[in-house]
Amino acid sequence: MPELGCSTISFRQRPVREALAVIRELGFDGIDLGGLPGVCDHIPTPLAGSADELVDVVRESGSRTWAINVDPGPLNDPRLDEHDLRDSGRELIGLAASLNAAMIVPCGAQHREPFVDEATDLDRIAHGLGLLGELAEQRGVRLLVEGLHHYRFCHTTERAEALLDRVPAAAAGFVFDVSHVVAGGFDEVAFAREFAERIEHVHLRDAEPGDINLSIGRGRADFAGVVRALREHGYTGRYVLELETHDVAEQDRPAEAAAARAAIAALLD
Repeated sequence: MPELGCSTISFRQRPVREALAVIRELGFDGIDLGGLPGVCDHIPTPLAGSADELVDVVRESGSRTWAINVDPGPLNDPRLDEHDLRDSGRELIGLAASLNAAMIVPCGAQHREPFVDEATDLDRIAHGLGLLGELAEQRGVRLLVEGLHHYRFCHTTERAEALLDRVPAAAAGFVFDVSHVVAGGFDEVAFAREFAERIEHVHLRDAEPGDINLSIGRGRADFAGVVRALREHGYTGRYVLELETHDVAEQDRPAEAAAARAAIAALLD
């Protein structure tokens, strides 16, 4: 059965040590460690010398870190200096290397409009991914890009495809987040088939058009269809629950995560 893990973003309101403990109590072995400004601060931004302490906390938890989910900067923003991108990239890649983890980065700034024009912005993102990919390769870290995000520059299947056309597989793999595809009004099963050759990591959360923050089973995502489509195209990678949901009380979140784990595990079995 493919491995099923949990992102610490699922418990973003809790300190990282507590979030890791809850995830282990729920029976998850693998994690994505979240560090996205405005979303989850389990990896501080900037990291500022806290990497060693964070690595110790994760190791003490007994969890295996599959990926760190971080933002080294808005890759399509002309104001992001290449020197600054290298500096932030090296620091985050160093953390990933210490945790034996991949590094997930977003597909541009947190808005949909280009800074210059669509093609120029896509070229700039691709250039940044190429730079980060080279740095990551030097440390034995796999770079992944969450190439379709409902609230980022690459928010459509067309932009996701155009980005991957510019970024060879050797430079970066692709993270498929089902909720962002559904929220954009796209067919998640057709998306899985179309992008299967590039997908290396899958995030699971439910959604409806315009809303990415629903618990598993409360939206319209066809998870069975997604799993089936990926299997048909040879996907044997990991699935990660990223339950940054807005439809449950905080005290109910562990129970909701347990229910989601059971539902998805049944599909993967």
